[in-house]
Formats: sequence, structure tokens, C-alpha cells
Amino acid sequence: MFQALLEKRATNRAYKRTVDDCVAILFRGFANGLPPSLMQRVDNSRLVRRGRAEGTDARTCSVQVAVLMIRKILSSLGDQERQDLARAFLLNDASNPTYKGFKYMFRVVERLDVSPALVSYLNTEIAGQLHGMSQQAIFNSWVEAQIGVVIGALRDRCLEEAVLKKDVWQ
Repeated sequence: MFQALLEKRATNRAYKRTVDDCVAILFRGFANGLPPSLMQRVDNSRLVRRGRAEGTDARTCSVQVAVLMIRKILSSLGDQERQDLARAFLLNDASNPTYKGFKYMFRVVERLDVSPALVSYLNTEIAGQLHGMSQQAIFNSWVEAQIGVVIGALRDRCLEEAVLKKDVWQ
């Protein structure tokens, strides 16, 4: 019984280390990397424990943790900094170091092979934070986008089916 407890603890530590390593890689493109003070302010332990308990892949959990950190980063920006960053996104302005960090993060997220819905949420979170939206408004915006994706896919499937069954129906 004690051995099982030790094994579980070792597994949990390995999972947390993997999540922390992935988060560090996600933020590597930022000018100063991931500030330790930010890691301390974002209590990700509950999210990591829940992710481990639910069997969530560590890479997916790391993107979820990154979303929490992005909230802290962007909410700490002043209005002018937020506008400058939004402008950098619109213009693909790599001279903005924060924009450059996010572009690097997007490339890493693509390679982590996480769900497209989570990638979409990451993008929605950043866009919503830059526009000063509330968390509820950001979430609702993401849900609406996901509904649109599902409806579009369903419409495409129906059109394909209609083409295949055209002779039967006429």
C-alpha cells in the first residue's frame, strides 16, 4: 500500500514536471521567458491535479495553464500597451516583443498536437483580452465560434450526402 502511494506520488510529480516544461517552452519566445513571479501568481496546482486525475494529456494541460497565465499577462497591460499589442497582431508586427512571444507560442501549440477546440480557445482568449472582454463574454464568443464550426461541418456533410443521394431523391 505504501509502495502504491509512492508510485502515485512519483507519477503526479512527473506529470507536473511535464506540464511545467511544456509551459516553459510555450513562453520561451517572450523576451524574458516566463517570469517566476507570474508562475507564483498563477496557482496552477489545482488545474494540474485535476488534469492528472481526469487523464488529460500533459500537453493539453500545459495549454490550459498557459491560458491562465495569458489572462494575467494581458490583464496587467495598460490601455496603450494593449492597443499596441492589438495593432501588432493586426499588422503582424514582429518588432513588438509580446506579439513575437505569442507568435512563437502559436507555433509551439501547433506542434503539441492538442485539440483544435483548445487552440481556438487560446486564440479567443487572447483576442478577447485585447478587446477588454469579460471572461464570460470571451467564453460565449468561443462557444458561438465552435457552434459555427459544427454547423458548417454538418452542412458540408449534408451537402455531400445530398450529392450522393441525388438520384435516389429525384
